[in-house]
Amino acid sequence: MTLDKNCWEFMTAKAAVVPFSPGTVVYQDGMLSTLYYKTKEAGLIEKVFCGDKPDHDHFIRMFDESKKILQILCEVENVGMKTENAIPVGYCWVEAPKGVDGARAAMCGFAFFRHTRYLRDLGMLGLYYWMKGLKITAVHGVMLQSNKAAIRYAAKLGFIRTATVPLFHFYNGELVPAVAMLLESKDFLPQFANWFETKKLVAEPV
Repeated sequence: MTLDKNCWEFMTAKAAVVPFSPGTVVYQDGMLSTLYYKTKEAGLIEKVFCGDKPDHDHFIRMFDESKKILQILCEVENVGMKTENAIPVGYCWVEAPKGVDGARAAMCGFAFFRHTRYLRDLGMLGLYYWMKGLKITAVHGVMLQSNKAAIRYAAKLGFIRTATVPLFHFYNGELVPAVAMLLESKDFLPQFANWFETKKLVAEPV
């Protein structure tokens, strides 16, 4: 997929978060189908969508009908002097927003189906988009207690653990505990500002 100046995004020299906007030249037909099959091939469907385990059509409806606001997480590969190629390595989303500008909370999710060196960078960019672009004040995540990698990843992004909820997720045929985590914009944005300086973030492709 080619980065396009008509599509708003945040990016560094090697990582980009591109909000999903059907109908723009950035996205080929079938992007949602591609994400579904890559997630399934990686064996992540049940782990990422606990209790839901969507089939292809359900997955499309979740994102196509604005139940979730989707962003594509990409590595950026230079393919010429003035062009760049964005290779999807995962996606993230927010859903169930509550409140108004200045006091808005939402649930979030991340899914990576390909190894990337820019795991934390992409998480930082995604969070900044939610907090600055979508004006979300508090981001909540609820993940499997057994998903230690996801819990460590959230902690690296600045999330704090707020509770362990018994019998919350349905996974592998049974109800299992979940870990609830929270990140507030007042804590994240100063952290992002420091990171911004080291990564030389740009607002559009050069």
